[in-house]
Amino acid sequence: MLMLASAAYADSAIDVILSTRTTQAFTDEVVPAEDLETILRAGLSTESAINQQPWFFVAVTNQDVMKEIAGSGMGFTPPTGEKPEGFPEGKPEGVPEGMPEGMPAGAPNGDMPAPPMGGSGAKASLGDSPAAIIIYKSGESKSPDASFDCGLATQNMVIAASSLGYGVKIVSSPTRTLNGENHDTLCEKLGVDPSMQAVAVLLIGKADSGVDAASSATTRESLESKSSMIQ
Repeated sequence: MLMLASAAYADSAIDVILSTRTTQAFTDEVVPAEDLETILRAGLSTESAINQQPWFFVAVTNQDVMKEIAGSGMGFTPPTGEKPEGFPEGKPEGVPEGMPEGMPAGAPNGDMPAPPMGGSGAKASLGDSPAAIIIYKSGESKSPDASFDCGLATQNMVIAASSLGYGVKIVSSPTRTLNGENHDTLCEKLGVDPSMQAVAVLLIGKADSGVDAASSATTRESLESKSSMIQ
């Protein structure tokens, strides 16, 4: 019976790993504290180099706190059309006609990076999900692979959240705010040792199937193009 249960669980885990995709739109449905605790435990169970466990996780469901972190302004034109102080006027040399003012030039030949596939798909960011987990890395860890270890912990939490039926998305842009000029103040608010640095944020919530996120999705490369097997 135990062997059968283990085999069934293994199949289920593999199914979750193979089917998990980035969620680009979430509902407002609350993520219960017990589910967040299970997800956090999955992160804590991660192996790490010389068992340094160089991480600290902050689960956030307070939308005001999320908005405070997300609302720093990343140098892009706000939706209102107002430009933040210092935002460049006009189009730099090499930017094609039709591109918005203030957009930076792309490649040396003036080509701009391609827009997301579909153009209209949702792109979730911090504040768009009912829950988020901030992954911090210890600045005092003796591990030579602390960032890698934190990445493994993040992926464990992705798998746990997906297994519980939640959509997930890993974002890194909020770390610019978390590690910026208000780093120590935010650490105090979040109960984090100021020696730590944020490395990623995991968005968690029920996927909103009524919003078009599929048109912006990217497909996975084939097994043949991205791996080899030596027998």
